Amino acid sequence: MTGSWERICRVDEVLSDRPVGKVVGDSGQDRDRVCVAMTNEGEHVALLDRCPHRDIALSGGIVKQGTLVCPGHFWRFDLSTGERTDQSETGAVVYPTRVVDGWVEAMLPPVQPHQSMRERLLAQARANRLGVPETAAQSPEIGDNVTVAGIRTNYHDLGSGPPVVLIHGSGPGVSAWANWRLTLPALVAENFRVIAPDVLGFGYTDRPPAARYDLGAWTDHLVGFLDALELERVSLVGNSFGGALALSLATRHPERVERLVLMGSVGVSFPITAGLDRVWGFEPSLANMRALLDVFAHDHTLVNDDLAGLRLAAATRPGVQDAYAAMFPAPRQASLDAMTIEEDLVRAIGHPTLVVHGREDRVIPLATSLHLHELIQDSQLHVFGQCGHWVQIEHAPDFNRLLADFLGSRR
Repeated sequence: MTGSWERICRVDEVLSDRPVGKVVGDSGQDRDRVCVAMTNEGEHVALLDRCPHRDIALSGGIVKQGTLVCPGHFWRFDLSTGERTDQSETGAVVYPTRVVDGWVEAMLPPVQPHQSMRERLLAQARANRLGVPETAAQSPEIGDNVTVAGIRTNYHDLGSGPPVVLIHGSGPGVSAWANWRLTLPALVAENFRVIAPDVLGFGYTDRPPAARYDLGAWTDHLVGFLDALELERVSLVGNSFGGALALSLATRHPERVERLVLMGSVGVSFPITAGLDRVWGFEPSLANMRALLDVFAHDHTLVNDDLAGLRLAAATRPGVQDAYAAMFPAPRQASLDAMTIEEDLVRAIGHPTLVVHGREDRVIPLATSLHLHELIQDSQLHVFGQCGHWVQIEHAPDFNRLLADFLGSRR
């Protein structure tokens, strides 16, 4: 390997069961992120801190018996080779490593010349590689699948314990994994069974040509999904559009619901915001996707052209945009009103409910959560300051702790 030796961390920072993640450069390239772990023999190993779908050490990985376990899908990497021990077709890059004067050093590859997003997308298109991978080995967004009323439904099912179903929002190119990637491993670590389906028409769930997209159809699909997995009673966590589905299920089939979490939720009447109108009226382009991500996030450092490019690729897979355009046609106030649950039904909800919102949310106004809190007698409200529509991403550790405590109380 060509490159240069760079200091990563002090030797005493590396524990036997926990890797250390460091950002050692400012190029914005993957080589800036390094993970250092310790083998059973006490030797230090440095790896690229990106498994094929997310950071390892920087998001809470662990070391067990010479194997580095990544959060997320819990992929396992052999520390001596970087190869996955659960599946051999992929692996992590292992750098030459040495210890000098109490520091772990790694030989990192040189910084590559900058390539603009436009240049990269054009290069990918020329190589016929543009788009989100379509196999589970390549894309973490693809999990298990089950057939619900003839519709092949993609979902993630991790952990064991009381079942919790996570229902994603309705942004262009969204999937259960994209929405809940930071929540899934946190709840699994708290001993919950966590199930996150791609809702009818979204992600990698089928989009039948004659599919009907409305609250009734989405609710029926969700009930059929619970039946297919033999889940009699679950706690529901609904984000935005997914909050309306959670409310619909809780009011139509209250016997199927244990606890309810509504995050930046649709479901009560309000004048459509400019932000939501932009979300549902999305026209595919990199500029539009980047602008839309800026609407979602209060902290704009979370948003860059790379992320926008990935979400644009997801939103423009064959058939995805056609289905999306059919879901929320103009006038979009009517589409929003069709996602509203009658207030008397909401007021009758008897499930313990947690209502969560970002104070600076530009997509769904905070007033909707205040109103839900007023309507649902057995509810509590938590508002995150300096937070937009991405509570589960912008305040992931605090949100995950709040969620686990609420779902686990009185168990």
